[in-house]
Amino acid sequence: MKINRQQWLKQLEAVEPGLASREIIEQSSCFVFNDGKVQTFNDEVAVTADCPVEITGAVPADPLLKLLRKLKEEELEVEVTDGELQVKGKGRRAGIRMEEKVVLPVEVVEDVGKWKKLPDGFLDALKVVIQVVGRDESMFACTCVHIHPEWLEGSDNYQVLRYPLETGVGGSTLVRRDALRHVIGLGVTKFSETDSWVHFKNKQGVVISCRRYAEGYPDIGSVLDVSGESVTLPKGIEGIVDKAQVFSSESKIESDSLTVRLRKGKIEIEGRGPDGWYAERGEVEYDGRSMQFTIAPKLLLEVVKRGCKCEVTSGRLKIDGGKWSYVTCLGVVAEERV
Repeated sequence: MKINRQQWLKQLEAVEPGLASREIIEQSSCFVFNDGKVQTFNDEVAVTADCPVEITGAVPADPLLKLLRKLKEEELEVEVTDGELQVKGKGRRAGIRMEEKVVLPVEVVEDVGKWKKLPDGFLDALKVVIQVVGRDESMFACTCVHIHPEWLEGSDNYQVLRYPLETGVGGSTLVRRDALRHVIGLGVTKFSETDSWVHFKNKQGVVISCRRYAEGYPDIGSVLDVSGESVTLPKGIEGIVDKAQVFSSESKIESDSLTVRLRKGKIEIEGRGPDGWYAERGEVEYDGRSMQFTIAPKLLLEVVKRGCKCEVTSGRLKIDGGKWSYVTCLGVVAEERV
């Protein structure tokens, strides 16, 4: 059969979020083709999209993606022969091992019920909240976004953020951060809830299903109740943040956060990760109290850019983002640090 290479590649890339980095479930690192669809499933995320290649079987995802990205032909010939998915172009051809029997357990994902329109602002809220969600598996709730009927919220046990929004969900649920971050990239517009999954769909018909958890989430309402001295974070720190986040973004355990140390007229920003760290000092217009805090890089830049209202007490810094509220713990600034 003849297929458009770019169209096929785009559909395969859309279901990439459901691939497993390590195959703990059989065929979870494969594209599974069946009934004009392509599916992926890694136990936390399942993704389904329409597919122009009408075959049945499981094909290792990595070599197929790499091949289609390197080929230049607009149109390819695709067929299944002798246990292989064969791809042919102009004067070139390739064969990739294919398992004709599909064993990927996608049946554990419940059938989608009625689709509902995703509330306006949901993806914007998710983009903000997800920045403070942690990665430490020893604190399960801190690896999830809490989707409440009236808000989205998250925490890494050092910082918390709540974004009020009528989400449309039937009840509180937890969804892993690493599952929901793919929802943002797909530009979804509709959602549906079943017993164990939250399903999202975009205008192209791609469906991403994220496992939901019924565990309780800590009440962070009292943490957000902060009133204290008003401060304004200094501007002109974009260059320091840009360099420091090179290392902080590499962390696989902690959230992507920078440590900020402020003293009258001076600032130090530090980013740390598994491969190294970066710290830079600078002079700034700041006349508030000395303090040290941890904050996500993008959130810090947004706060500085917009001049958000900040309040500080002896132990917390609260930031009013207009549509959201954020609180982070304060540390003590050593005299020699800034």
